[in-house]
Amino acid sequence: MRYLKLDLHTHPFEALGFPSPSIDSVARIVRQIKRAGLDGIAITEHGERSYGLEAAEIAKEYFPEVIIIPGVELEVSGIGPATHRQVVELYLGDRVFRFQVHPYDERPEILSTCQGIEVRNYVHRGMDEDLAMQLALKFNLLPLRNSDAHRLEEMGKYYNLLSLEVLYERGAPLDITKNCTSFNALKSR
Repeated sequence: MRYLKLDLHTHPFEALGFPSPSIDSVARIVRQIKRAGLDGIAITEHGERSYGLEAAEIAKEYFPEVIIIPGVELEVSGIGPATHRQVVELYLGDRVFRFQVHPYDERPEILSTCQGIEVRNYVHRGMDEDLAMQLALKFNLLPLRNSDAHRLEEMGKYYNLLSLEVLYERGAPLDITKNCTSFNALKSR
């Protein structure tokens, strides 16, 4: 099992002004991944899966030295501010790893659908990290530390040291009928 430095919550295409994924735009992201000393990132743009999926394919072909995991940040229904009701889904072949991002309170209806939870977030430094760790323990969730980067230079400010196998094993089977797309962009590395 190989342990990697991974930032699993980033918005690099937002940082670049939402260009279409191309060799050039992915090269800019890859340069920052390397500057930050990371092995890879998850691209988790708000409500848009295509950026991560396309960037992962480009990286696999042109930049195989880094890992780009396709994902998306989604708002789930419920009461309260939207920032309290957001999750990230990471697409790992035929599995999806879901985690609550920047939790501010206990939301069992969300946490019961997740395999992880952010316990530290660079952008949301005001969140209660002790509460997040208590929720990780209570719901048996993988505690994660991510940048939530909305600027390239923020990538890697917080990161995780873990293996892709851990994410895959903890993930749930991907329900293609629910997600309406095949997510085979990330092949075994």
